[in-house]
Amino acid sequence: MDSYTVRSGRMKERILTFIVVFLHSMTLKTGIFLVVLAAAFGGIIYNSRRLLDFLRVGKWTDRFDNIPERLRRTFVIAIGQSKIMRDPVAGPIHVFIFWGFLVLVFAVIESIGEGIFGRFSFSFLGGVYSVITVSQDIFIALIIIGVVSALWRRLVTKVKRLQGDEHEKKDALGILYAIAVIVIALLITNATRIATGGIYAHEVRPIASWLAGFMCPCNQTLAWYEGFWWVHIITVLGFMNYLPYSKHLHVITSIPNVYLSDLKRKNYLKPIDFADETLTQYGAKDIEDLTWKQLLDGDTCTHCGRCTSVCPANITGKVLDPRYIIIATQQRMLDKAPYKIAEGAFGFQSWEEAMAGKPGVGDRVSGVVGTPGTLLGTSPRLTLDEVNSKNFIGDYIPQEMLWQCTTCQACMTECPVMIEHVDEIVDLRRNLVMMEASFPPQLQSAFASMENNYSPWAFSPSERADWSHGMGIQTMAEYQLAVDSKQSTVKEDMILFWVGCAGSFDARAKSITKAFAELMQIANINFKILGTEEKCTGDPARRMGNEYLAQTLIKDNIETLNKYNIKKIVTTCPHCFNAIKNEWGDFGGHYDVVHHTDFVAELLAKGDLVITNDLHERVTYHDSCYLGRSNGIYDAPRASLEAIPGLEIVEMERSKSKGLCCGAGGGQMWMEETQGKRINIERTEEALATEAKTIVSACPYCMTMMTDGVKAKHEADNVRVRDIAEIVLEAMR
Repeated sequence: MDSYTVRSGRMKERILTFIVVFLHSMTLKTGIFLVVLAAAFGGIIYNSRRLLDFLRVGKWTDRFDNIPERLRRTFVIAIGQSKIMRDPVAGPIHVFIFWGFLVLVFAVIESIGEGIFGRFSFSFLGGVYSVITVSQDIFIALIIIGVVSALWRRLVTKVKRLQGDEHEKKDALGILYAIAVIVIALLITNATRIATGGIYAHEVRPIASWLAGFMCPCNQTLAWYEGFWWVHIITVLGFMNYLPYSKHLHVITSIPNVYLSDLKRKNYLKPIDFADETLTQYGAKDIEDLTWKQLLDGDTCTHCGRCTSVCPANITGKVLDPRYIIIATQQRMLDKAPYKIAEGAFGFQSWEEAMAGKPGVGDRVSGVVGTPGTLLGTSPRLTLDEVNSKNFIGDYIPQEMLWQCTTCQACMTECPVMIEHVDEIVDLRRNLVMMEASFPPQLQSAFASMENNYSPWAFSPSERADWSHGMGIQTMAEYQLAVDSKQSTVKEDMILFWVGCAGSFDARAKSITKAFAELMQIANINFKILGTEEKCTGDPARRMGNEYLAQTLIKDNIETLNKYNIKKIVTTCPHCFNAIKNEWGDFGGHYDVVHHTDFVAELLAKGDLVITNDLHERVTYHDSCYLGRSNGIYDAPRASLEAIPGLEIVEMERSKSKGLCCGAGGGQMWMEETQGKRINIERTEEALATEAKTIVSACPYCMTMMTDGVKAKHEADNVRVRDIAEIVLEAMR
């Protein structure tokens, strides 16, 4: 007999011996607990599989790349709660509860071990166990403080964003009460065990030990121990089983959702592959057109309302509610997914095959409907006929909501669990524009102008370079002709100045274009422009949902740039900057792209531009969404202003990453606001409240909106709106 067979036989013998001894010593308590534990974990496993099946109704998207970066993001945002802490009040409350539960995981495992073995602890960890136990006591106290604070905010101060419907209120209160029961029961369990001499080696529980001092080492205390042990473990297991039916499902899904978030989060939209002849749907009409990650966003939404509380449209009295859109997506999934599961209508074969690079599609059983796949103990919320009679856009999400979004990314910046609201809104817009031709009539002229004039405005393409007349600025075509005729040589330091549509045609924006061009000439920068060869970057069309038109413009521009072997681009428009820098790479356009605020700040720092005049006035800087939140450029514009002697720079109440949108992005420049207060008026009022005499901008869209706002507030004679380039040039004259 070989040694492996001998070892195998001994292992089986030891396992059987353990089982016999365990069953012999098993008490009634242990038997009951094992039944409860099996039932609890059975429910958790069943519902987890069902929730994963719900997600498979969506399309496949790969969110499993770049593991190191995903882990880093998870530790910073999910574990470190960095985004939660942006709220100075709610942040600490949530951190107390969240970190407390992470620490109390050890306590739950110990409780399960005690239920099975009678006595069980991690005391074998020695000094580490002392740290764990003292941390548990501290966090029990912090969790209680957090729960009381959360109840106060919901029931007494009644924070607006926390006030949902009646069901949501009951659900939230029920969860908070359950958390309180879990930690209080655990505290009393530990105290009674310590009082009756059951303290473990290396166990340090100052609060529980203090409470134990008020208890006698008697049978009554033992009875209290048994009672509160059961209360604690039953509430924990019940809590875990209730989560799939609750908005607090995010307790389970939030960390995975952060891990699986889009690593290209710099205001990036994923392109549609129009060359794929198997595609029959452009954009999202229903849940099966969304990705599984977008469906997971619905499961992960905490209903906290942070997204809605910072949405410029919602703030100004419009119906757009980012939270509502995500919740409605989950509601539609819960209604429709059970029937899609019954049909075998999955977006991809299986998680294993999809992660191996073979997503495929599910096996669809035509005309046959099996048992609807619902959560344990539930029935479909709607009949199949009722589900089919409802439209996702219309019955669940009002179409009007979708057209009020400015794509400013404020919602996504504030979301603590990395939900991607804007991506879904644009996907729904894509369906409306390209599949249903259903969009605000004002957009028709913008679309037509982009198709015919290569600009959202109805100007002739031949006028695109008119602003440069008399400035001695060479176009790339002129430069290339000079090189080809050997009248000029190729210079490696050449930069292309991407002017953009606003900078080329809008009267006010052309002043910015000229000012920046003059700054570059003063600094002896070797730059050229495309002139009439330049076309719209496609950004407005993309954000409006017309992906096909956007890609046409993008590919035309890239062909032109690559023809001239362009390496570096500078632009005054954050929308052009974001598109070229973050999105054109998907189409073969890879360039070093710089915004003019960074460029000017660098020229000032190097001494290529020299300030000669003091400007004695108070100014406030308005952060462009596409420059700030989308690309993290906050310091460069302020550095340029700080370089000018005499300027008093004051910040608005909402600035930098919390800055308020001007109201022009996402196609709003070409639409009318028909509800509530105009967004640019809200922002202008905030700027005027600083008592600044100059509002500084770094975006032609923002310039238009803030200028209109100042005029609407009858302050045009007292307050001016200027671009960074104009302010710097003024300080040099």
